[in-house]
Amino acid sequence: MPRTVIQHILSRLRDVGITDVFGVPGDFSFPLNDATYSEPGLRWIGCCNELNAAYAADGYARIKGAGAVCTTYGVGELSALNGIAGAYAEHLPVFHLVGMPPTSAQAARSVLHHTLGNGEFDLFRRMSEPVVCAHSVITPQNAAYETERLLFEAFYHLRPVYMTFPADLADRPVLGSAQPIAAPGSDPVLLEKVVNAILSGIDRAKTACILPGLLVARTGLQQTMQAIVDASGLPFATMFLDKSVLDESQSAYVGMYAGRLMNENVRQFVESCDLVLAVGTLFSDLNTGAFTAKLDPARLISIGHHHTTLQGRTHSGLEMADVLAALAKRLSKHNNVVTPPHADSLGAGSGGGDDPITAAALYSRWSKFIRPDDIVVAETGTASMGLAFARLPQGARFHNQDCGDRSAGQRRPRWVPLPPPHTDAWCS
Repeated sequence: MPRTVIQHILSRLRDVGITDVFGVPGDFSFPLNDATYSEPGLRWIGCCNELNAAYAADGYARIKGAGAVCTTYGVGELSALNGIAGAYAEHLPVFHLVGMPPTSAQAARSVLHHTLGNGEFDLFRRMSEPVVCAHSVITPQNAAYETERLLFEAFYHLRPVYMTFPADLADRPVLGSAQPIAAPGSDPVLLEKVVNAILSGIDRAKTACILPGLLVARTGLQQTMQAIVDASGLPFATMFLDKSVLDESQSAYVGMYAGRLMNENVRQFVESCDLVLAVGTLFSDLNTGAFTAKLDPARLISIGHHHTTLQGRTHSGLEMADVLAALAKRLSKHNNVVTPPHADSLGAGSGGGDDPITAAALYSRWSKFIRPDDIVVAETGTASMGLAFARLPQGARFHNQDCGDRSAGQRRPRWVPLPPPHTDAWCS
C-alpha cells in the first residue's frame, strides 16, 4: 500500500534519527497527530502548550542532532514561534510540522477559526519565514522532492524548516519519488591551499591556542576536533556558548575565555598568543564578555561551517568537516607548546549548619552536584556565568543559550540551579 504524504515525511524524519515528535493536538493537525501516533519507531509526546513543545524540540535537537514539533494552524504555530526562533539563533535543525485548513476552504477564502477572518491562508507561513531556512506547503505531487530538499536545507544550514500540510492532502498517497540530496564537498584546490596556510601559520607561531566552538558540537565533529588537539598538543579555551564542546577534564583545557568579564589570566594567555585557531565560534556579546574580548584579526584563523577566514580574507565553499579532517591528518606536535593557566576553580566549600547560604559557599560545592556524563542546563546569565568556572567532569555536557531560549535535553538532566560566586552586573 503506498505511503501517505505525512507517513512519508515521518518515515524520513525517523531515518535521520528523530524518534520523538513534540506537540499539541489541534483539529487541522489531526491527520499529522494520528499518523505520528501510528508510525512505527516514533513516539508522540504531548506538551502543555506549543511554546513548551518548541523548546522541547530545541533541547532534543541539542542532544540528538535534530528535533520535530507539530502544531495546528495559526494559533498553534504562532505560539511555537518563539521556540523556533531560538532554535534558529542556536543553529539547531528543528522540523516544524503544521496542519492547515483543507484546500477547498483555502480556495473559497472561507472565514475559519484559527485565521484572521480575511481569507488569507498564507499569512502565518510568511510570518515564520525569517526564523526558518526553508519552507514548503506539502502536497502529494511535491512531497517526495520537498522532503529531501527540506532535509538537506535543515542539516546544511543547521536551522529550522517549516512544513505545512493541508488537512485534506496529508492522508493522500505520495506521487513520485526522489533521492536524498548529497551535501556539497569543498573545492579540493582551495582546501589544499587553505589547509597549507593554516599549517604554516601554526608552525610559525611561537605560541598558539584553539577556541573550539558551538558549531563543532552541532556538526558532530567533536572527535575530529579532539584529534586536532591531541595531534598538535595545543591548549584550548572555550567561550560561554562553547563550554563542554570538548572534554574539560583534560590537561589541554585552559578554562573559560570571556574577555575582561572573568579569568584575567586566561584572557591574557589567549590574547597574547601569536595565533588563535577559532573553530565554529560565534563572537556574540555573551560569548565575548560584552565585546571585551580583543583578538587581533591578523593573528586569528576562523574556521566556520562553510567558510574559513585567515589573514583578513574569507574563503567560501570550504566545509568545516573537510578542513578539520585535513588538519587532523597533517598536524604534528607544536614546537613551542606552553603550559597554559588553569583558571576554572571555585575554591573550597565553606560554612555549614545554620550559616547563611551564600553564592561562594554553594557554588564551591559544584563537584558534589555534577557527575560524569551529566547533562547540565543553565539559565543564561546567573547560573551559566557562575558555572563557567566549574571544570566539568568527563563526559558532562553543558547547555546555555545566547538568545534567551530555555530548553532541556532528551534525557532528564540533573538540574543545578546555583547562584554565581561573583557579581553579575553585566547580566540582565
